[in-house]
Amino acid sequence: MTTLCILYAGGTIGMVPGKQGLEPRPGVMNAALAPLIPAGIDWELVEYAPLIDSSNAAPADWGRLAADLAARRERYDGFVVLHGTDTLAHTASALAFLLPGFGKPVAVTGSMRPLFEPGSDAPANVALAIAAASHDRLAEVVVPFAGRVWRGCRVRKADSASDDAFVAPNDAPLYADGRWFPERLLAVDAAGFRPRATRLDRDVALIWLAPGATVTAAAQTLALPGLAGAVLVGYGAGNVPDRLAPALAQAAARGVVLASVTQAWRGGVAPGCYAASAALAAAGAVPCGDMTPEAALAKLTVLLSDLDDAGAVRAAMAAVACGERRADA
Repeated sequence: MTTLCILYAGGTIGMVPGKQGLEPRPGVMNAALAPLIPAGIDWELVEYAPLIDSSNAAPADWGRLAADLAARRERYDGFVVLHGTDTLAHTASALAFLLPGFGKPVAVTGSMRPLFEPGSDAPANVALAIAAASHDRLAEVVVPFAGRVWRGCRVRKADSASDDAFVAPNDAPLYADGRWFPERLLAVDAAGFRPRATRLDRDVALIWLAPGATVTAAAQTLALPGLAGAVLVGYGAGNVPDRLAPALAQAAARGVVLASVTQAWRGGVAPGCYAASAALAAAGAVPCGDMTPEAALAKLTVLLSDLDDAGAVRAAMAAVACGERRADA
């Protein structure tokens, strides 16, 4: 008998019509899920109170989910997290970094339409998540959605309306067209489970650059008191405007840990390719290859909360932890 724990955090999947539109309604999910659970699976539902609107999700919610998963690790064979789609990629990425060596599948999914709506995509996503959480060779955080299963720290929300809402621009699916690809799965970590600190209380900024006044705003963000880290989402191969160089240098001098990713949908940063990347290199920014902005933000947030030494944070940021980027990117 396979044992699964389903953590219902919130999202469109569990919403019902209300006076002002769709709204969460506690207490209805257990009965709604029961017909979707195959025979031979013993399951428990944990419903969060209050339910989280994913647009309001914060690092504290990532930490709570990770702590709840860790506390139940020995009791279940696998886990499903039902979550809103707006920040699902952030949460899936964070859980991947918060639960190194977890050794069991954690399937994070949601839906674009409520479970109670006729023709909803929710039943298929839940069924695929249950299959992923029951997989005896899967030992990582994944996102099952619209008939495919993606590595959790590689996905991005690519569509605000279509059922096929998630994709990993620089990675192949772990499951697609009705079949798993065992060669793409992460091996179970022989070192075992090493939970990280789940109190994510360091301030980390994601700075998306654009021509014009955004550069001034970026410099102001880098100067914020208490800022511990910043992910610079630059142009192309990791380029930033020359006039941002002083702010980068000053932030680095204050101990702010910097990392860089690209705005480009595919490919990654390539430091040194253009002179416009020199300011980042001079400030000690960690080039994150083809990592997504969501994954880079989550990883830096987790590391800054878990490690005391900035050098150790930079080293860990540069290393591949859970398939979040290509090793050669």
